[in-house]
Amino acid sequence: MVKLFRKVDQDFTPTNGAAVLGLVNASYSEGLGGGIGTFEGVNTEWTVTYDEILFIIEGTLTLGIGDDGYVAGPGDTLWIPKDTALVYKSDAKVTFFFAV
Repeated sequence: MVKLFRKVDQDFTPTNGAAVLGLVNASYSEGLGGGIGTFEGVNTEWTVTYDEILFIIEGTLTLGIGDDGYVAGPGDTLWIPKDTALVYKSDAKVTFFFAV
């Protein structure tokens, strides 16, 4: 069955500079997850436990991986392989779509 997620029904209240809304999760799909997120003023370390795609809708996101930095803006897509240790960084608000 198709599920429609309306923006007006979603809560994007940030916590510690981040609001990540996992729309599709294990209660809908056994093999796919996805949603919308915002970061603002974050510097968050994380190791992804799955392959991840980030599509930047607005703003700029810097993805720090070791000594490398990947700067992505509106319309850019980042593919992050499973087990990548990284740092999500944003000073101003960035909005993105993610799929895992």
